[in-house]
Amino acid sequence: MSGPEDLLHGAGERPFSVGDGLRAGFTTGQLNSAEFTRPHRGVRMRGAATTPLEIARAFVPRLGWRAVLGGVTAARVWGLPVPRRFDGDSTVHVLVPTGRNRPVGRGIQSRSIHDRLWEARELHGVPVASPSLTWATAAKELEVSELVVMGDALVATSTNYEGLVRPEPPIEGARTAPPLATLEELVEIADAWGSRRGGAALRIAVTRIRAGVESPMETWTRLVIVAGGLPEPEVGVEVWNGSEFVGRVDLAYRAQKIAIEYEGDHHRTDKRQWRKDIGRVNRLQEIDWLAIRATTVQLWPTPTRFVEQVRAALSRATDGGGP
Repeated sequence: MSGPEDLLHGAGERPFSVGDGLRAGFTTGQLNSAEFTRPHRGVRMRGAATTPLEIARAFVPRLGWRAVLGGVTAARVWGLPVPRRFDGDSTVHVLVPTGRNRPVGRGIQSRSIHDRLWEARELHGVPVASPSLTWATAAKELEVSELVVMGDALVATSTNYEGLVRPEPPIEGARTAPPLATLEELVEIADAWGSRRGGAALRIAVTRIRAGVESPMETWTRLVIVAGGLPEPEVGVEVWNGSEFVGRVDLAYRAQKIAIEYEGDHHRTDKRQWRKDIGRVNRLQEIDWLAIRATTVQLWPTPTRFVEQVRAALSRATDGGGP
């Protein structure tokens, strides 16, 4: 039998069940001492679980057979964009197949999933719902626009999309990697969700998901433009001047030669990226494209001026005034 130190060896202070601790040789007194914290009933660990993701991972030793993390909790495990309004919410969402006992406890929300919809994975040692089932079960908590943001991340193939946790790391230097889910898989589960809570939102959201997005704020920029009553711009457009590649832009109205770029903080703090951005914008201007750049300030909380800027650019181009 493994000793107490073997139980924690190389685990980075990972949580363990009280039962496993006793079997490894800890005494009840040790397990109840100040040496360990209690992130959940029946779980012990050295150190503290403080973030929602850490608290969720700490519940893994208590997951029963076939139980997995789901919903917003699973989205965090997959590295999907979760709305900031959930930053302080450490609720652990758990899924079980129909007919299995649902775990209960403080801060635990569990639900049963029909066998026809059930799809479980193990991601780096964590039992978790498949990406598509994660998205569907998150619909209980998310608005349509938030489901679109998450859906864009699921179908993203760019290795530039930060935060995504893939089952296999991309090949070093690769610009693309397999998506966590395909659009077809999201359509299938949205249709199959039927009248379950969130089903209507899923079916609306899936029609607005686009491949080729490289960040959550790119998605949000597109949604803001469409919500303002403007035509939907293309995503991830490659601009060419004859046989010369000018650059890839986040969003574009190709016919009007209008590029729309979301500039995150890394565009400002990364000197190499900053220089690259300037060069691309200058080159676009040389071939008579207009580049409209946006930051969080332009998009949140009131994007009216940004939308009107895009509207005016489209109007000038349509009227023949050029960008």
